[in-house]
Amino acid sequence: MKKQKKKFVANKQPPKETRKGDHSEPDSVGGNQAQNNAGQSNGNPFSRYGYSLFAILIFLSGIYVGVKYLSDKDQSETGHYTTAEKTYRKVIPNPQPEDFFPVAEFRKQGAILLGCHNQINLIPELYGEIAKAVNQRVPLFGVVSTEAQARSGAQMIENMGLPREAMRFLVIPSNSIWIRDYAPFILRYDQENAFMVDARYHTRTMRENRKQDDFMCFELARLLDLPVRSIPLILEGGNFISNGDGLLITSAKTISVNQQEEYTNKQLISMFSDFLGVNGVCAVNHLKNEPNGHIDMFMTMLGKNLAVVGEIDPAVDSENSAILNEAARVISSYTTSDGPITVKRIPMPPQSGNDWRSYTNIIMANGVLLMPSFSNVDPAIENRAEKVYQSTLPPDWVVKRINCDKLVALRGQLHCMSYNIPNFIPIDGLLEKAIPKPLN
Repeated sequence: MKKQKKKFVANKQPPKETRKGDHSEPDSVGGNQAQNNAGQSNGNPFSRYGYSLFAILIFLSGIYVGVKYLSDKDQSETGHYTTAEKTYRKVIPNPQPEDFFPVAEFRKQGAILLGCHNQINLIPELYGEIAKAVNQRVPLFGVVSTEAQARSGAQMIENMGLPREAMRFLVIPSNSIWIRDYAPFILRYDQENAFMVDARYHTRTMRENRKQDDFMCFELARLLDLPVRSIPLILEGGNFISNGDGLLITSAKTISVNQQEEYTNKQLISMFSDFLGVNGVCAVNHLKNEPNGHIDMFMTMLGKNLAVVGEIDPAVDSENSAILNEAARVISSYTTSDGPITVKRIPMPPQSGNDWRSYTNIIMANGVLLMPSFSNVDPAIENRAEKVYQSTLPPDWVVKRINCDKLVALRGQLHCMSYNIPNFIPIDGLLEKAIPKPLN
């Protein structure tokens, strides 16, 4: 008889380690003792029946006393006793298949957070232009570190003649505006629950320098009333693009930095599957000499099977031109539930000294695509870039240009400073804390 080959199934969870301080119980408690004492009689009749009668008396007394002294009426009047049934996690809508994967930004969003910090005072016109372009298609929240910054932001919105609902502000202390990189992933756990996945943020030294960024997840989880699960990998949100169909696209930087932590490729894939629910991870080379090494600097997704990848003239930069061509080829080799991925190419603005610019570092906001724009780039190049989006997006979408000259100097653009909250997540907690408060 032919011997059947055993199928290998990867373990989705990392091996469990014994934790100090755990008090584990044995599989059976007192089994041998019970067996040795079986059949032995005790001369005291109370030992045989008394404890059972005594337990019944306590039970009956508890029913009477509990009803009398811990009634819902008395609890509500005194306010000193709260039952678990009095608080409920907000019900989220019935799930769509895409909800169980990291958020796809081309889908309908529940809210968008913008990293502001003190930049709300230094470049207020940028945030005002974003709020004006979005035009309340999705709730916008600027994340600031102080109430004074929040008041400045609210005043800026008023000075621009925009309604107060155009952009509200949340006081969540942070070290930088690049919220995309340090905010958690949000996805569904089951039919009724969602959760956050919080990754490690850089090395220990960098975490100490950006401790507020690293802890931001916990405050956001409290406001959204979501549990948090930690993944033991170094992941930066700007280095991930989800197609909402189980495929996560990243750059080779994600693989290399975690291999330095001695994780194998098999372990990485297993953890991506277990923690983020993805079916596949596509890693392509990042641009040479681009300081962030992030995927959002040269590609984005406009649909499950529709990608946009940057393009560089080989006469200008032959090496990065080849990197982008290979990335386009690799991404187009993947098949989704809607068919093979189609790749559209979009021009990359020429490099300006050490500054990199991109037309894929975008914000998608429920029918509005915000495309970075740059003052010193040939208008013909920007027109070509905008035409790629206009000819590819659904007809009810509009493309708005946002000048990002001042962001380039800070080594980031629109996608880097934004964070998408899926449409199935209630945002009541954000509205309750926001400045200004909702009028109703």
